[in-house]
Amino acid sequence: MSVLSAVLPVFAIIAAGYGFGRWRRVGEDGVALLNNYVVWLALPALLFDFMAEADWALLGQGRFILVFSVGMGVTLALSMLWSRRDPLGERAIQGLAAAYANTAYLGIPLLQGLLGAVGVAAAVLGSMLTVSLLFALCVALVEFDLHRGAGIGRTIGKAALGVARNPLVFAPVLGLVWNAAGLGMPAPARTFLTLLGGSTTPVALATIGVFLAIPRPKAPAGPVAVTTILKLLVQPLATAAMLLLLPLPREWAAAALLLAAMPTGTGPFMAAQLYERDVALTARVILISTLVSVGTLSVLAMVLLG
Repeated sequence: MSVLSAVLPVFAIIAAGYGFGRWRRVGEDGVALLNNYVVWLALPALLFDFMAEADWALLGQGRFILVFSVGMGVTLALSMLWSRRDPLGERAIQGLAAAYANTAYLGIPLLQGLLGAVGVAAAVLGSMLTVSLLFALCVALVEFDLHRGAGIGRTIGKAALGVARNPLVFAPVLGLVWNAAGLGMPAPARTFLTLLGGSTTPVALATIGVFLAIPRPKAPAGPVAVTTILKLLVQPLATAAMLLLLPLPREWAAAALLLAAMPTGTGPFMAAQLYERDVALTARVILISTLVSVGTLSVLAMVLLG
């Protein structure tokens, strides 16, 4: 499959979701419903099915995990250093927006089209790191800022419990357990998971478009520009620097760079809404980074795989 053949349909579905959201005037409740369907049903089914039947050699990628994690961590650290005069909670939300790549909703379908099974494996690993490591850390920092004096151990424990309850974390873990147990997949269960998981890509991509279609309040241009640059430029560059130190096979290296170059996902916006911090900034960064990434991801994919 050519690069354009893989990339264009993905962004076309996002555009279709945007048009649908504007045409039908879908509001926040509609986005929440679509998002809940993907997060609690479709994507967990896809992740469980993939992990339950994956080749272990495809998942044991310590170097890839380290390369992607360091690129993500460097981006978070630079964002928090840049905003060091702000309160810790705001810095954590801004850092989350800068380093939280859209590895699941956008990464899985895009890398599946470009790299097949390796791409899906990389996107699943990247999603688990983004949700279980980055998101948990930033939420813990916000909680610590809110409850100074309550003890960092309790705060981290609460954040870890919240992550453990996230279906995007426990579904692939259960799939790994199923795989390790060698239970096999009954035909009706495989059909169920295939049908449900197969709805992930179109619904998730359309959800991004609907989210982008909702008018958002403007945010200060400076922080938005810096956060977007950190996401689309600095994170891929930090990941590329790590690849010089820890080279990976061509397909895994391409996957690491493409995932690092993904726009900001919706996770930071959910956290910002929950804690009522930097809601406008996260929404604007998601919008701008997604629009810009249509070009940047297409060019990067052609350079790496064309």
